[in-house]
Amino acid sequence: MKSTPEAPPPPTYIFREHKDTVNYVHLFSRDQYLASCDADGWIVIWKMKTRRVISKWKAHKDSCLKVTTMTATTEATAASEKHTLISQGRDNQIHIWKLHIDDENQEPSLEASIVYNALGFCKFSLHEQQEESALLCFPSRDDIAMFDIYDLTYQCYVLQNIGQTDSGTHRLGSCMAVELFRTSDGLFVLAAYESGSTALWEIKDSKSTLIWQQKEHQEPVLDLSIDPFRTFAISSSADNQICKYSLATGDVINKITIKKSGAVALRIRPDNKIFALGGYDGRIRLFSVKSMKPLAVLSYHKDTVYSVDFSQSDNWMVCASQDHRISLWSIF
Repeated sequence: MKSTPEAPPPPTYIFREHKDTVNYVHLFSRDQYLASCDADGWIVIWKMKTRRVISKWKAHKDSCLKVTTMTATTEATAASEKHTLISQGRDNQIHIWKLHIDDENQEPSLEASIVYNALGFCKFSLHEQQEESALLCFPSRDDIAMFDIYDLTYQCYVLQNIGQTDSGTHRLGSCMAVELFRTSDGLFVLAAYESGSTALWEIKDSKSTLIWQQKEHQEPVLDLSIDPFRTFAISSSADNQICKYSLATGDVINKITIKKSGAVALRIRPDNKIFALGGYDGRIRLFSVKSMKPLAVLSYHKDTVYSVDFSQSDNWMVCASQDHRISLWSIF
C-alpha cells in the first residue's frame, strides 16, 4: 500500500495589523524584529519574541514597496538598538529613517530622502560592506529602463542611468528587479527586465559595462535572488519558468517549469539549501537550491504572496500577502 505524503504544516503564526496589501517583509537585528510595509504607505515594526507591534507609522503618501534595515556597524549602535531603516514608496521617495527600538514612545525620525522614478515595479537593492560606503541601487529618475547607484554614506550619486550602451539603451524594457553586489573582482548589478531578459553590469571607473545578457523568460522577470557565495542567481517570472544562471558567465545551469505561472517573490535561504517562491495563487513553493526539485507547497494565503524572507538561524520563514496578512512558518 502506497503511503500518502505528509501534508505540509500550517503556518506557526499569523501577524494581523495591516489594513491593505502587505508588499514586503524583512527580518533584522539577528531575527529579533520584523519590518513590514503595505499598499497604504504604512510601516510596522514587530518584536518577534512577543509577536506584537512595537512601532507603526505612515511613511509614504502612496504605497510602500520595500523596507530594509542597515546593519549596525559598531558595537555601540548595536547595543543602543538604533537602526537605520530604508523605505521605498510609490510617491517617488526613498526615505532613510532612524528607528528608536528601545523607546517605543519615540517615533522614527526621518533622516534623509532621495527622489527617484516610481513608475515601474523595481525595488531598490542595498549593498553594505565593512570599511566601504553603503550603496543603494534603484530605478533611474530619467528612465525606468535604467537604474542609478547612490552612496548613502556620502549622500551622492556614484553613477546614473546605468543600462545604456554605446548603441543607446538596450531594448530590454523597464527594469523589473536589481541586485547590487560586490565580489573580489569589483562591483556589479544583476538586472532583470520586462522583456524577460537578465543582464549583468559591471560598475568600474564611473562607467558601466554589460558583461552578459540572457533572455530565458517569455514574460517579464518578477524577481531575482543571488546565492550567499555570489556564484549563481535564480530568476522568476510572470511565466512558469524558474532559471538558474552562472553569475560569472550568464550560462544557464538549470531551468525548471512550475505548474502555476506567476512567481512574484523569490528568496534563497542564507544556508543556500532551499529557495522559496511566492506566487499569484497565494501559495509558497519550496525547492532545493542544488537540484531545483520541488520540496513542498505551503497553502494559507487567499491572495498573491508578494514577499518572502528567511531568518538567519532557526529556519523561520515569513511571507507577506495581498490578503493583508503575514504568515510565519517553521521550515525544515
